Amino acid sequence: MCDPAAVQDADDRTLWDGAKAVCYALVAHDMDALRALTAEELWARAAAEELAPLAKHAVAARPLGLLGRHTMLHASTPGAPYPVYVVEQQWTPAAGRPLVEDERLFTLVDRAALEASGDSDRLARLATKLAAQDAAQGYVDALNDHDGAAVMALWTPDFAADRAAATQPVAGLQSAELIGSVGPRTLVLCRFDDHDETQELLWRPLDGRVLVQGQRSFRPPAA
Repeated sequence: MCDPAAVQDADDRTLWDGAKAVCYALVAHDMDALRALTAEELWARAAAEELAPLAKHAVAARPLGLLGRHTMLHASTPGAPYPVYVVEQQWTPAAGRPLVEDERLFTLVDRAALEASGDSDRLARLATKLAAQDAAQGYVDALNDHDGAAVMALWTPDFAADRAAATQPVAGLQSAELIGSVGPRTLVLCRFDDHDETQELLWRPLDGRVLVQGQRSFRPPAA
């Protein structure tokens, strides 16, 4: 009988190799290679346009982690509309090899610079993103202070109840960094004693505050 854990490990390594291939294509500025890694429907609908500035400007890219059929990568893109992008990609088997069938781009917006620009329309459009970023920065500060109580004070009651038996959020933590956001979702790169983990946090307004309603964690595959 096959070992389900071994099958999952093999699947994880296949997706990890796919994420690495996307990183190589970005740094090589190779749109043809990116297209070959992407389902045609996604390429026509969004990916060609979304990935063009990354492929043009990327000077470094690396995979961050995976979760199920989803991978996360980090790209440094000086000269692009944003200097850093984090890309979450969902993969599907196709003709014996995985292809990206959906993706989501995370970036960071400098609130102070945007407010200084006086662009009230853009400020209004990005209100949800900025509120999530502001809350996430407070979360990161609490993590880096190793203040577990302050971290958990930023959880909704429902999320706290779901996490009641979980490890303390600062146990073994070396550092935390806010690396991206999209809408009400933010990404925090956490470095622990024994692993790195990218936490996707979902924020929601509650009683005049913005609190964590959900979390997904992306990790590199087992060695």
